[in-house]
Amino acid sequence: MSLRRQSAVLVLLLVPGGVLGCDPSGAHGIAFGDKPGRDARKQPGSGKASTWYEVTPPRPDARFDRYLVRTDTATGRIYEVSAVKTIIPMERSEGLTAGQREDGVRQATAFARDYVATLPADVQSRLVDEYGNSHWEGAIADGTWMMVDVDFSWDVTVACRDLRGERVMGERVLPEMFDSK
Repeated sequence: MSLRRQSAVLVLLLVPGGVLGCDPSGAHGIAFGDKPGRDARKQPGSGKASTWYEVTPPRPDARFDRYLVRTDTATGRIYEVSAVKTIIPMERSEGLTAGQREDGVRQATAFARDYVATLPADVQSRLVDEYGNSHWEGAIADGTWMMVDVDFSWDVTVACRDLRGERVMGERVLPEMFDSK
């Protein structure tokens, strides 16, 4: 067995809830269509169409620092679950040198690439880094979209979206886009 395959098997055994954490039912033990629990904390950036909450998932992945769910504001139903790994917190970023900033980007990019490498081969084959900038995304199952993104330079976000739930919100907010006439 190759070293890479041995490492992937080891990660599968050590990471609660498996490596993927994203499937048509939800992610990290959070089901699509559910409502956030009482401990959910509403996040800035929420709007009329969708609302973000920070949550504690039933099956967290130790590689990530925090979890967010996105709900349809009208129904309160979850249609996206995101796991976030912070390499350099924004509040610590002001005093960084250019070299430290670049190192943070390298660390975030390496984390994202390593994460993608631990995914099952069929999922990896569905994710595309179309522009070569550490932003992979694609349909990993019927109606389920996955994204792995190095954003804000020092955060890596792994998001799992229920496209059906997102469409419900979209039809409400922008009905003209979905008008079949």
